[in-house]
Amino acid sequence: MTVVLSIGLAATRAPWSAALRSYVRDHSQGVVIEVIMDRAGLARSMSRIDVLVVDDVMRTFSVMDIAHVRGDGAHVVGLFDQSAGMGCQYLAGLGVDQVLSASTAPAELLSVLSQVKPRRQLREAAAPSPAWPTQGPATGQRRSGGLLSAWTKASGGAGLTEAVVAAAEYLAKRARTLVIEADELAPVLVSRLLRSPDVGLAWAASRAGQGLKALPEGLSGPRCDGAPPLGHFDVICGAPGAAHVIAAAHLDKLLAEALGRYDNVLVETGWLVGSPGPRERFSAARAVLQKADSIAVFASADPDGAARLVYWKAAALAAGVNAPCWAVFGRARKSRYERDHLRSLVEANTGRNPFAGFGFLPEEPTVARARWNAEILGKGPWAKSVRELVNTSMTTGARCNPGLPNPAGTGPLAQPRGSGKVGDGKAAEVVAL
Repeated sequence: MTVVLSIGLAATRAPWSAALRSYVRDHSQGVVIEVIMDRAGLARSMSRIDVLVVDDVMRTFSVMDIAHVRGDGAHVVGLFDQSAGMGCQYLAGLGVDQVLSASTAPAELLSVLSQVKPRRQLREAAAPSPAWPTQGPATGQRRSGGLLSAWTKASGGAGLTEAVVAAAEYLAKRARTLVIEADELAPVLVSRLLRSPDVGLAWAASRAGQGLKALPEGLSGPRCDGAPPLGHFDVICGAPGAAHVIAAAHLDKLLAEALGRYDNVLVETGWLVGSPGPRERFSAARAVLQKADSIAVFASADPDGAARLVYWKAAALAAGVNAPCWAVFGRARKSRYERDHLRSLVEANTGRNPFAGFGFLPEEPTVARARWNAEILGKGPWAKSVRELVNTSMTTGARCNPGLPNPAGTGPLAQPRGSGKVGDGKAAEVVAL
């Protein structure tokens, strides 16, 4: 028998599943049905199935799982049962392609599923186009290497974590995006993004260090209480609780695998970078900074934060960090005078090795409210500043990301004076928000 369509059915206790399997067995040829029991089974079957059918009775898969299936090229159909299930809104929130009633007759349901052209025929008809998916990694259309950006801090309280989350959400709309939380002292993304602590950076890095495949098994999935996770990007969270030591060599192997699967990999690191010794504590952060294509360094918007940025830049030069570094003052006031003063303090003390540019993220109460309400802030002056930071710092680094526009120095980022920027010869002014 020649297989023309492969259908994956999410395991469910609803009667439609047994009825469809019985009908296909007795009345159709060339159709193969596979019951998928869990996320591990979905990962194994993702490359085979053409259609995935889920319902609103069994909540086996998350938004991230459905995004991965769609990104891989499969069609997702959702069946709703108003009397026993969660309804159409639940399926719409999952991001399925098509919604049907669970009471649909098996013959009619199979007819609808058969209208989906198998991916094998699509590949034979034309070569795959390098289109950017909206969410998650696509196993069939990956570039040879993504863009690695490091997000670190010279002082606390500057909003680094919120900026990373907002930047990843913005990037996920146009490219495959992964966030890795490599802060060994105070990881918070498990609670911030409502992810499960069962799998995290320590487990994923350990697998990579053993030469085993770490992705997608190493991604931090949803919690077991059914709460939907935040973010349309993938994430590997740090392990909460006592501090964990991450081996630099293991993290380097994990990054190599991630850069082969994602277009953007954002790594949040702590402020401690350790010594060059491979067995020294915090050497993983140093390895990330040395490997990164661009680096954003956050500090408080005060003279102490400016001094810490100067010290950080000197330490980075001593550690062999060559990537373009952007100084970002978080929770900055709107005063143009204060912002220019902070920038001049840093410029006057970095000499021949200045920062590539400066950014100012304004103080905004909605950021704290979004964190309290378990939301991702996407509107307002602060979110706009984060987007402009991403567009400027991640398109003027060592490698250009084709998934983002190049604003050529626009936004709240200012080139350092005397940087030789093409244009009128003057430094870009800081935008007052």
